[in-house]
Amino acid sequence: MRGSIFETGLIQLMRCGIQLGITLLLAAVSSQQLLAQDDPSATARRIADVTAIALDEYVVGVIGGRVVSEDELREARLFIEEARRAADQLPADARDAALPFLNELAAGVTALRPLPDLRRQLTGLRESLEQTLSVILDPMPTGPPSLVRGEELYAESCQQCHGPAGAGDGTLAASLDPPPADLTDTAALRSSSPVDFFRKLNVGVAGTAMPGFNEQFGLDDRWALALYSSLLRYTPEQLNEGAAELSRLCDDCDLVVSDFELTALLSDDSLATLVAARMNRSREQASMSTVAYARAAGAIERLGGNGALAAARVVARAKQEVASVMEVARSGEGQAAATGVLDAYIVFEEIETSVRARNGRAATRVEQAFTQLRGALLSGGAWADVVEAHLEVDESLDGALAILNQTSSPTSLFGQSFVIMLREGLEAILIIGALMAFLVKAGAPERKSDVGWGVVAALAASALTAVGFSTMFRSARQHQEAIEGITMLVAAAVLFWVSYWLVSKIELRKWQDFVRSKMQNALRSERAFALSAVGFLAVYREGFETVLFYAALFTTSDGSVGASTGIVSGILVGLAILGVVYFLMQRYSLHLPLKPFFGVTSALLYVMAFSFAGQGVAELQEGGIISVTPLSWMPSVPVLGIFPTTQTLFSQLLIATALLGALLWVFWIGPRMVRVSTER
Repeated sequence: MRGSIFETGLIQLMRCGIQLGITLLLAAVSSQQLLAQDDPSATARRIADVTAIALDEYVVGVIGGRVVSEDELREARLFIEEARRAADQLPADARDAALPFLNELAAGVTALRPLPDLRRQLTGLRESLEQTLSVILDPMPTGPPSLVRGEELYAESCQQCHGPAGAGDGTLAASLDPPPADLTDTAALRSSSPVDFFRKLNVGVAGTAMPGFNEQFGLDDRWALALYSSLLRYTPEQLNEGAAELSRLCDDCDLVVSDFELTALLSDDSLATLVAARMNRSREQASMSTVAYARAAGAIERLGGNGALAAARVVARAKQEVASVMEVARSGEGQAAATGVLDAYIVFEEIETSVRARNGRAATRVEQAFTQLRGALLSGGAWADVVEAHLEVDESLDGALAILNQTSSPTSLFGQSFVIMLREGLEAILIIGALMAFLVKAGAPERKSDVGWGVVAALAASALTAVGFSTMFRSARQHQEAIEGITMLVAAAVLFWVSYWLVSKIELRKWQDFVRSKMQNALRSERAFALSAVGFLAVYREGFETVLFYAALFTTSDGSVGASTGIVSGILVGLAILGVVYFLMQRYSLHLPLKPFFGVTSALLYVMAFSFAGQGVAELQEGGIISVTPLSWMPSVPVLGIFPTTQTLFSQLLIATALLGALLWVFWIGPRMVRVSTER
């Protein structure tokens, strides 16, 4: 029997599992960042950031070779001097390579040279640092940045100076000289990209009150804050208008603007050029709204969290690499082209594990297609064979992408949604109806309102639970696979328990015993709270399970309009039928045939538990939480959560074994023990 102890334990288990998964992920990221602090690459990044900021200040202080702001020019000189001092901490070879560029930058700023000359020196400096130290100077975040996290960090560390909206009017602004920058000034920041904000967050701004946050915040937090700050110059209305405009005018813009590693490096003008080209328009025709949305789209809460788009970008890059290989092959350089094939396959390997976890044959086909193309290039055979191999590579990549995009159909989602709503609602109706009937038979019909208040409270608590789940998924998108995987596994466990509970109540006597046990203790108490608590627990148990199951169900969908419509339609149809059933029960005292109802719904819920178990493990595999051991002989049936890996197979074998044990207990061991005790 599912009691309050089980429910409380289940909720705590779910919370602990989610917290443990997120903690492990954050610990892994933090440990990598701590190890990186002792690397000279940190000094190189500081030099690169400081010199880049110096040129940003120079642009404002010097226009057309004339000084328009002594303060900005002085800050540019301060930054370059700081970079020269930091260069002394580099290894000798890196220092010797970097100092000539830094000296030229210092001389150029003093001589008020044109900006293009200074940018060439900056480019040379960055290249020398990257080559001598084998370092990435602007490391990208481990995943798409979170605007929710960026907003939190801004409120904690930036709002007092820059103000709540970024207008430079914070509570401390009046006491600062120079005053904080106005982050809402679109014209002044048009040439600034998120990477420019990121660099300033790393080292601070010389001559101002703004400190560097390189030691205070981790890499992902700095990027989250940089993106959030870079969006303060746009209004919410512009973001919404831009989303609608891109959706209407551009079929494949989402594929580009969701790539944060690309958009983070682009100024507003460059981003406008990119988007306009996709819409077959000139840069001037790209509205500020489309630029605003394109700037925000890479966030995890927007398109950055779309796994299907991420996979599509990998496939597009792999295809582009192969197309470049074909151009090299046409020039007669077969060996170089064959090497390029390997580079293209390395791009595909970003999603190979996910593809193999869902369909081993699709991953093998891609591997074989690349091998065939490489062999055709090295053999020096007919060009037609190379073209045919190229076509097979493209088709196999498309097939792999289709495998990753496989989700439950809208019809399947409707059916599952309908079953959840009908089962949970019918059980709640049956329990409350039986409780009310028990009160009438016990001669206390006036106390039915106590149960009713408990039902109302349970419905409100269920709504709050749904909001809580929605908030959890939205605020933890950077660990989306972990959250989704854990939620689905918990849902599978609860579904299995519900299925077992239904089977155990198939006999009418057992159902009546269950209702009687719920009411007898409550009736002994004169307090209204006792009966209200019975009604609350009876309904909230179903409400909590419903929220949990729908969270898992939405996870299995692709988020499309069709999938969402299927789920919502199932909810509405289920509610409509529940309304009819409740009316008939009240009007005609209708009693449902419990045995077939419990038996059929138990079987359906078990199938859903079986599917959720496999899909939950697959989500954790995609997030890198669980390893992947492919099984080449095993078929892939995504609708049932069956994927060709040892880990998913093991989880579903556990479910199957538990089902067998439950059936043996309910229909053989339990009754046998009762007979033995009766005979004694």
